[in-house]
Amino acid sequence: MQNKKIGGFLLVFFLIFTTACEEETFDIERFGSISGIVVDGDTYEPLQGVLITTTPSSNAVLTDEGGTFQLEKIKDGDVVITARKKDFLNGTINVAVYEEENTAVTFFLLEDENNVGSVILSDPVPGNGAVNQDLSFTFSWNVDQENPGIPLAYSVFIFESNSTVQDLVGENLPTNEANVTGLKPNTTYFWYVVAKYEGRNVANSPTWTFATGDQ
Repeated sequence: MQNKKIGGFLLVFFLIFTTACEEETFDIERFGSISGIVVDGDTYEPLQGVLITTTPSSNAVLTDEGGTFQLEKIKDGDVVITARKKDFLNGTINVAVYEEENTAVTFFLLEDENNVGSVILSDPVPGNGAVNQDLSFTFSWNVDQENPGIPLAYSVFIFESNSTVQDLVGENLPTNEANVTGLKPNTTYFWYVVAKYEGRNVANSPTWTFATGDQ
C-alpha cells in the first residue's frame, strides 16, 4: 500500500511538472516590424537623420535621405514610436504591432519655435485608437501650460493611413476643439494638434488615431 501511495505521488508530481514545462514552452515571443517616413510638416520634403526610437525599447535608427526608416523584430503589442530631430518638435505615434506583419507610419515634423515655456497637449477626444466614429464630429484635447497667461492658438491636422499629405481641419483656433466633417466610412485616420503663439510653433501633440464606422 505504501508503494502505491508513493507511486501515485510521483505520478501527480510528474504531471504537474510536465504541464508547467508545456506552458513555458508555448510562451513564445512574437514579432512584427515597423516602417515609416518622416517629412517636413510644412513643405512635405523628406527629413534625413531623424532619430527613431520605440517604447518598449528596440533598436534606434536614423531616417535615410528619403526620410524613410525600418524597424525589424518589434515585439507584438502596443508600441510608442518617437521621432526626434534638432530644431524640430518631437513627434510620437502609438501603434499596434502584429506578429509577422509590417505596420506603416508617417510623421509630419514641424520646426520648433518654442519660447513660451512648456506646453503639453493630451487627452484627445475621441480617444486614441477609437473605432466606429461618425463621419462628422468634434475633436477636443487638454492643454497644460507652464505659463497659462500666454494666449495660444491651435491648428489641427488630419491624414489617412499611409498618406504623406495632410488636411488642415482648423487653423488658429482660439479654443481646444475643432469640427471635422466629410470623413470616409471604414477608414483609419491620424490627427494631431499644433499650438502656436503669435504665429510661431510652440508645441505639438502626439499623433492620435481613430477609425470611422460603416455609415
